Amino acid sequence: MKVIYVTTYNSCDVGKWSGTSYYIGKALMGAGIEVHFIGDLKSLPDRYLKFRVINLIYNRLLKGKFGKYQSFYEPKNLKFIANQVKRRIKKIEGGIIFSPGTIPVAYLNTDKPIVVWTDATFAVMENYYEEFKGLSRRTIKNCNLYEKNALKRSSLAVYSSEWAADSSIKDYNIDPSKIKVIPFGPNVGANRTIDDIKKINSQKSKNVCKLLFIGQNWERKGGEASVNVAKYLNENYIKTELTIVGCAPPETFIIPDYVHVLGFISKSNKEGENLIHRLYSENHFFILPTIAECTPIVFSEANSFGLPVITTNTGGTSSIIKSDVNGRMFNIASEIRVCASYIAGFFANYDDYEKYSLTAFNEYSTRLNWEISIKKFIAYLQFFEKAN
Repeated sequence: MKVIYVTTYNSCDVGKWSGTSYYIGKALMGAGIEVHFIGDLKSLPDRYLKFRVINLIYNRLLKGKFGKYQSFYEPKNLKFIANQVKRRIKKIEGGIIFSPGTIPVAYLNTDKPIVVWTDATFAVMENYYEEFKGLSRRTIKNCNLYEKNALKRSSLAVYSSEWAADSSIKDYNIDPSKIKVIPFGPNVGANRTIDDIKKINSQKSKNVCKLLFIGQNWERKGGEASVNVAKYLNENYIKTELTIVGCAPPETFIIPDYVHVLGFISKSNKEGENLIHRLYSENHFFILPTIAECTPIVFSEANSFGLPVITTNTGGTSSIIKSDVNGRMFNIASEIRVCASYIAGFFANYDDYEKYSLTAFNEYSTRLNWEISIKKFIAYLQFFEKAN
């Protein structure tokens, strides 16, 4: 089987999209698929006159009064991107075009089947993530247009959650028969066994509850709420430490002595990867009181180390988290006490925690790993390969 892997960026760079594109490519090749990478696509320069004029009107003269304008989503620019793909795939005989996003294929005219595997549609992102709030009507129209075009052109659209999949049907009227749901795997090395998890758990502290937070956006990921949970645990139940990776609190935020802020840790080098592995191994729970989320890769990463996840029911998280199996979803901002009590309960009888850890790992082993997800994905690709 031949897959033409298309991204606007370099998908072989583990630093892009939190490493998800890199691990998808790696998993495809590991399964024996012939993969041709097409990336580093250019956009029309900002000096393009029409875009400059519209940008000047919306964002400077009107000062965003009618919403933010983003020239990137203009059909002319996305057609420019698609034409680069079209020229480059001409050199490749046969194959299925695959993209982990809809932008590169939104205006792609080709006889080859197109398949996408992503975590959201524009419709669910509008006014959900900060960067998609307050957009101009022109930009919203352009975004919905590219999303619908890409999905109509695709033979198959795979999503990492039911939340996103449902949107493609409801918001873009896509035939449900070509919509599938397959979760993403972890973006860390994951060859641990259940015996490894038991050993890891036996070495964890029995006197200090350790919570791990990994996220690059303090506000959206719920950094302050995670500190509040740690604070309540310390004041009412058990000595607790919280380690924060990927971001830092605002300068005005007073960091308690039980909170350790490590900042960004790169997985692209061995030192960073080893540190991430050590943090997952030392901590008891992964906490992410996120306000807005698609399907966090860190959930499957945490489960791969046997860490249950404490999070919120938003976006696509409910497709990943099974209550009391591999984690629990709370309205953490208003349920600090309930959330803290839940965590503390497992330290009253550590055997309960160890059992919980093993069920979390089992979710990773049976559902949330690249080997299983890629097998499902390839099975769909083979169907379209035979059809063509």
